[in-house]
Amino acid sequence: MAFKQGCAPATPTLMHDPYRVEGGSLAEDRFEDVEEFEDAKDELLSSGMDLQAAFEDCEVAIRKFFNNDLAGAMSLMKHWETTSLYHSLGTAIFQFIPAMLTFDQLQISRTLAALKVSLSICNQYKRNYTFVESIGTMIRKPNYVSFTDIEAHAELCYAEALLLQAAMTVMEGEDLTGLIKGTIKVKNCYNSYKECAKILEKKLWDSEQSRLHFQSGVRLGIATFNVMISLLPPKIISLLEFVGFSGNKALGLAELDAGSKAPGLRSVLCDLTLLGYHLVICHFIGAPSDLPACELILQKQLKVFPQSVWFLMFKGRLELMHGKFDAAIITYQNAIHSQDQWHQFRHLCYWETMWVYSLQMNYREAASYANRLIEQSSWSKTIYSYSKASLLLQLDDEITPLEKQQCNDLMSTAAQFKQRIAGKSLPMEKFAIKRCARYSAQGGNLVLPAIELLCLWNMFHILAKNDRQAQCVLRLIETTREHVEGRAYDWMGPYEADNRALVRFLHGSCLAAMNLPRLALDTFDSVFKLKNDLKEDTFLLPYTVTEMAMCHYQLGDKDRALHMLLEARKKYSGYSLESRLHFRLHSKIQIVKSSNNTTEAAASSRSAP
Repeated sequence: MAFKQGCAPATPTLMHDPYRVEGGSLAEDRFEDVEEFEDAKDELLSSGMDLQAAFEDCEVAIRKFFNNDLAGAMSLMKHWETTSLYHSLGTAIFQFIPAMLTFDQLQISRTLAALKVSLSICNQYKRNYTFVESIGTMIRKPNYVSFTDIEAHAELCYAEALLLQAAMTVMEGEDLTGLIKGTIKVKNCYNSYKECAKILEKKLWDSEQSRLHFQSGVRLGIATFNVMISLLPPKIISLLEFVGFSGNKALGLAELDAGSKAPGLRSVLCDLTLLGYHLVICHFIGAPSDLPACELILQKQLKVFPQSVWFLMFKGRLELMHGKFDAAIITYQNAIHSQDQWHQFRHLCYWETMWVYSLQMNYREAASYANRLIEQSSWSKTIYSYSKASLLLQLDDEITPLEKQQCNDLMSTAAQFKQRIAGKSLPMEKFAIKRCARYSAQGGNLVLPAIELLCLWNMFHILAKNDRQAQCVLRLIETTREHVEGRAYDWMGPYEADNRALVRFLHGSCLAAMNLPRLALDTFDSVFKLKNDLKEDTFLLPYTVTEMAMCHYQLGDKDRALHMLLEARKKYSGYSLESRLHFRLHSKIQIVKSSNNTTEAAASSRSAP
């Protein structure tokens, strides 16, 4: 049975130009308080677009989108974008993706305008209550059984649009106010998803296909919230739980897996979320990844979308995670040439390729990709500039006078591009700027700058998957350590202890990644012999404690590992890249605790009569 969506009674200005941006920030509009239009449904005119037809259009648009035909996908959404739930949301999503990739303020404004249209349409189709009925819902639960399919999907689309709007609000804001407004919208979105879960449980559906599409959306939303919240550090989780949020990673991943395997419009988005979690987020926070599951997802999707830039990028990432560096480079090149509509995807591939060449110690080629990013991408020219300079410096005796001059220029100008996102500076940009200042203070010298970046971006564990390359990097670190500690260098000045501590930390981290925990512990102990002499690089101490803890975990001393991880979290503060380490600490604490629980359960099972 099909359901007429009707014609949304919008204002003449909105209908005439739905994406015209006027006045102040669109993020300041209180869309969570959008007028309910209580009599709107009685005034709707037939639009000729019913829910079933909308589903069919969306399925075609999704196929076009993942076949790199963005223009075709957007064109399909365009005709009904001011009257249809799914067409308006689809238009907003297609505006949202380039906004997230570029952080361009004009694109953010276009996205917010599209979301304004989508939220307005959602409010017209959602179940609306009179004042008396609203009071009644505070006393007793709404009658979810009586919801129509269109009302249910309006609630789901509302939740999805509100989540996108929250992200745009945070990106558009330049201060704490934008972050607070975005947080409030996320809370409203979370409540809408919980409402959708109740609808899914109670409602009697007129169309099985409608139910399946709704179910896939609920799974995607609830699962994403559960996974993301569970990854946050304890202090933030406690605050979120106080205001009504909760996170269960196991439940979230199970729901994503179920959504991935079941039919529904959001099934492919469940796949993308799983790939992003296992191949990007887990790598960043140091959590275990389910690479075999990613392999199966990519095999499935690449059969359907063999040239999709999305799945080719994730395929390259999977090959990188396996230590298959040459294969990863080939796949990233295929992704680069697979489409020419979104240059931002090329930039992501350039970024990944830069690190693959760095892992192969092909620093000049890696620097060429950093240079492409400097010239073409606006995301963080500070990080790009410092990365290129670090890679060229790693050439050591092979660096040419021209390349050395490029390093000087890059180091002197990197700080000029420092930016603020959501009102805050990027921690890695601040770190890069400090290193640029150190470069100047040390007369144009840094110790293993490219290797340090590999370590900080958590690349050593990937490096260890390729034994030959890992041995090459280890020899470089050991040789550099011999030189740094063999005699005093005038250029180090007051940073002699910092430089020696850094090379010792890198040495220990490489040994630990190569599964040599006892050798790594001996090296890490030597870092702390310099702790009282450190002038600037105090971040090395908590980072070293964290690595030592995981070495003890590898050796089977789980209690000591847990104690050291908790110590690293509580004892140290105010150091560079602190938030980055806190995410990793939370992940590693969960790994150790989970292992302890498993051991205790096994012991209890063995002792049971």
